[in-house]
Amino acid sequence: MLGLGRFGSHLAFTLAQKGYRVLGLDHNEKMVDAICDCVTMAKVLDCTNTEALREAGVANCDVAILCIGNNIEASILALVALQELKVPYIIAKAQNDVHGRVLSKMGAHEVVNPEKDMAIRLANRLTFSNLLDFIELSPDYSLAEEKAPPHLVGKSLSDLDLHHRARISIVAIKRNDHLLIAPSADERIQIGDAIVLIGSTEAVNSFLKE
Repeated sequence: MLGLGRFGSHLAFTLAQKGYRVLGLDHNEKMVDAICDCVTMAKVLDCTNTEALREAGVANCDVAILCIGNNIEASILALVALQELKVPYIIAKAQNDVHGRVLSKMGAHEVVNPEKDMAIRLANRLTFSNLLDFIELSPDYSLAEEKAPPHLVGKSLSDLDLHHRARISIVAIKRNDHLLIAPSADERIQIGDAIVLIGSTEAVNSFLKE
């Protein structure tokens, strides 16, 4: 984890809690001290320095997550350093769309913009009253979780035939504390269910408006 600001430190802590070995790196000693007891190892160093990263063991990591979002120049230099170390997979946090495009062009395998992503998810939740969550899987496809609307209750998935009627698919049903993955066509929607939908963003949005 290169950069232990709010996003990087929360991500490092969560991954460590899930049992992953996490190396946290930042030039700010206070940031490192705040998380050193929560991760496998934390060090103070210049994340743009290839040799410092090599000595810290970054070249042995399977994934590097670059969380230097506020300093665009530093994030690009750190990305170059990670590439020189041949880290197999690099995820980079972008400050904005332009920064994100630069990181992608420079070779980041995945670029995330947490503030933008969260804003889109919140806007969608506020737009649709039954919506519980909304995730853009790509520019063209989305996944949504919503409380089952009354007009679906009591009907089986085969009755609904959403794949042909609405060009979406119900890939899971949340019922109480259970998650039904890939429910059968005979499965009926019950009161209190939450359904997980996938399809083109246009089709998902159209269905949510019904």
